[in-house]
Amino acid sequence: MKYKMSYILNKIRSFARNEGGTATVEAIIIFPMLVWAIVAMAVFFDAFRVRSVNLKAAYTISDMISRENPFVGPNYIGGLNTVYDFLAASANPTWVRVTLVQFDTEDPFDDSDGVHILQWSHGTNGKPDLTQASMLLEVDSRIPVMGHGDSLILVETHMQYVPFLDIGLQPYALDNFIATRPRFTPPQWNEAY
Repeated sequence: MKYKMSYILNKIRSFARNEGGTATVEAIIIFPMLVWAIVAMAVFFDAFRVRSVNLKAAYTISDMISRENPFVGPNYIGGLNTVYDFLAASANPTWVRVTLVQFDTEDPFDDSDGVHILQWSHGTNGKPDLTQASMLLEVDSRIPVMGHGDSLILVETHMQYVPFLDIGLQPYALDNFIATRPRFTPPQWNEAY
């Protein structure tokens, strides 16, 4: 009996001293964390890629409408939303709102008393058009400095980003606000276009 007990204790001691197989145990512990890190990097890379593509798509449609002359209308703005959907490659609903604003001031040499005047606005996919009152509340503080009589096209875009894998990154909205001067004369609103 004494021999069996010492035999068992010797086997336990030799097992405790034996370092063979530790690499396998370490690999089993580290491998899930390594896989999670690689997947997380892919998700974060995709999020930044989508954000960049989204901004480029917004600038593209802003540039398109800045070159449009003489008329735009609901069909044209709807077409811009289609172009935005194609460029942003979104599987989620998007909207675009385009607004033409003119700056007016009493004294052409002092712009401090100026006011932004809404010429026209149109939103797609349920986004309401801006009114003069809603423009002053929502976007007036984001409009850059303008000179007397100057016009500006405001393009707002929205897309919901949903990560392709759940790693803790929550879905979030990608909203862009772009102000562009018309290349030529400002386009006028016409319901027929």
